[in-house]
Amino acid sequence: MADNVQDLTLEDLKERARPCFQCGICTSSCPVFRVAPELNPRVSVDSIITRGEVPREGNEWLCAYCLMCDQRCPMGVSLAEILMEIKNISAREGKAPPDVIDSAQSLMQDGCLSPISSRSEKIRAELGLPELPRANSSDVLKLFKATGAFEVLEANKDKQEEASE
Repeated sequence: MADNVQDLTLEDLKERARPCFQCGICTSSCPVFRVAPELNPRVSVDSIITRGEVPREGNEWLCAYCLMCDQRCPMGVSLAEILMEIKNISAREGKAPPDVIDSAQSLMQDGCLSPISSRSEKIRAELGLPELPRANSSDVLKLFKATGAFEVLEANKDKQEEASE
């Protein structure tokens, strides 16, 4: 990883989560939990506090990072930050979901998460809007390498290939 990236450890996350007394406000505030109950922010915190480990289920990837849990937590626990860091730890361990890997790959190659469609280009032209700028893929690759994202992406691609064999 690049030197300018500070990786938080599970012990750091445990310390940040310690004030949580499992009231459940984060879960009841979570819009994702309403449609995908497998994302239970309280369970993620509990896994870190009691077992000292990243939740095995991988449901942290469902978090929309809306910050409702942070805004409503009576103890000031930044659960959104903890969930984001759990994602980072999972990604460094090569456990990112395939769709996340695909999106990162697309971002690195094209500079955007999804290709610009010909329909979008046509509508923009009809509206008199300029063409969307194209990212310079070598600049994006430099950013990926400078932040350590390139190594994380490669590790996840390797794990994905191993799993498919």
